Amino acid sequence: MSKNTLVTSNQTDAVRDMANAKGVTRAQFQSAQDDGRIARFLDSLRGDSCVIPAPSGACIHTVRIRFKPDSGWQEAVNAAGPNTPSEYNIRKVGDQYPPTGTEEIEEDLILLNYPKGDGNWNTVHAWAVTQNLTKTVPREVFALGEQHPKLHEVLGQNPMYAVATTECSFGGGRGACYVWWVGSGRGAGLVWVDNFGDASGWFVFRQ
Repeated sequence: MSKNTLVTSNQTDAVRDMANAKGVTRAQFQSAQDDGRIARFLDSLRGDSCVIPAPSGACIHTVRIRFKPDSGWQEAVNAAGPNTPSEYNIRKVGDQYPPTGTEEIEEDLILLNYPKGDGNWNTVHAWAVTQNLTKTVPREVFALGEQHPKLHEVLGQNPMYAVATTECSFGGGRGACYVWWVGSGRGAGLVWVDNFGDASGWFVFRQ
């Protein structure tokens, strides 16, 4: 995106003035930002995007990334989560996610969160099928961590994590890779799929 096409401060000031004129309070505006309503409105302004309706009790946030499908596994982990210990299990499953291409890809990721912590792996995947969404691989979520180091501040969640939705096998169970944000720290990890779905978690898909 060129500098001449970016939204200006005058435009955002006009939105603020309009909200104040309509009697929208600071708390109401913040709530719309937190639950994804503002993000969905902004998505609707872009002609190349399709607004995805969130399931009941959930919220959606869309983030654009660039990623290389053939990036080195360890390098991608380190870039996404510089605080990831060297012995973590996420460093052991790269062979289950072979490169799917060589060209850099720019795409929008669809992040789904359940603020009440009542989401789960199977329910989220069933919903994604109804919306024709595609499961993400870890390299996409690694790019999210690398390119959006303050995503938790944007979403107003600290701590938070984002999980890639293509699972792997580890230790005899079903696992998934994720990136976490806590304060100024950022790391990557691998746990069983049943552990995902609390209020801090965002499931990541793409169109």
